[in-house]
Amino acid sequence: VTRSGAYRYTENINAAYLQASKTPFGVTLKVGTRMENTTMEGRQLQPKDTSFLLNRTDFFPYIYLSRSLMQVAGYDVRAYLVYRRTINRPAYEYLNPSIRVVDPYLFETGNPSLRPQFTNNYEANISVTERPIFAIGYNDTKDIFTQVVYPIDSNRLSRTYDNLGSNKETYFRAIGAIPPGKRYFFVVGAQYNHNFYNGLIEGSKPLQFKRGSWSLFTYQTFKVTPLTTFSFNGFVRFNGMQQFYELSNFGTLRASLSQQFFNKKLTATISAEDLFYTNQYHFDLKQGSVAATGFRKTDSRRFGLNLRYNFGLRKREEGNLFNVESPERAN
Repeated sequence: VTRSGAYRYTENINAAYLQASKTPFGVTLKVGTRMENTTMEGRQLQPKDTSFLLNRTDFFPYIYLSRSLMQVAGYDVRAYLVYRRTINRPAYEYLNPSIRVVDPYLFETGNPSLRPQFTNNYEANISVTERPIFAIGYNDTKDIFTQVVYPIDSNRLSRTYDNLGSNKETYFRAIGAIPPGKRYFFVVGAQYNHNFYNGLIEGSKPLQFKRGSWSLFTYQTFKVTPLTTFSFNGFVRFNGMQQFYELSNFGTLRASLSQQFFNKKLTATISAEDLFYTNQYHFDLKQGSVAATGFRKTDSRRFGLNLRYNFGLRKREEGNLFNVESPERAN
């Protein structure tokens, strides 16, 4: 058995866009579509030839309706109704059928028949500077692909990727903030996701379950003095999910203290990551005839000292009231 492997591949994604907009009676309407052609050609060099070619063309329409509601502290508050179709493409490693031996009992292989994952998103939101502060929406996803483990015989397992069915997700997100500019600034938000998965695994075994999860996140800064700033940010996730893994509660908290010197040209920052060592979780996985449970523990605690000196002037960046995103959207 050989554990060596080498391959080369090229991938081209070419796109063309078409969009039209009109603003009747103060309501902005944008409609359009994006056409994408994906070409992927791979050639396995070792241990054997598993070359293949992928060529497909897809269309992604979208519709936006928006209207200004009010002005708050100089920021435009707008309401949006949105529909869009998106794609999540499998990477070449997910498609490459060459066998990779992990140990005598487990090997990995890609699935060249793996299809892309398509999502139709419907959302209503209220946004400031095009960042939603309140949103409710629905995602309808087809051909979900994820990593799966299939039994080969009583002693061996195969880890690969497969399309398992569909997911219908309803979500709600709300963000509140004190505008920046004074001594104390904060952003705090909450997001709820409810997922309903429905599909087949191992060809014929039903895979169906429902699960809801909450996420809370925050970013806060306090100017102790005009030259000293304390800040912290973090999130906590309750009853979370990662693909088909069901997770226990976990989160993390980061903090930093910055001090400016020499007419604000030198900035010294002391920072700490995962202060309470809470970025770890238990997980459960139930897929057909495979059932697993475990505990994932990574020491993500970090302490750092950063020194930054500004030798010149730079263009002032435009202020953004909500320049902080939920960790759900950051993954």
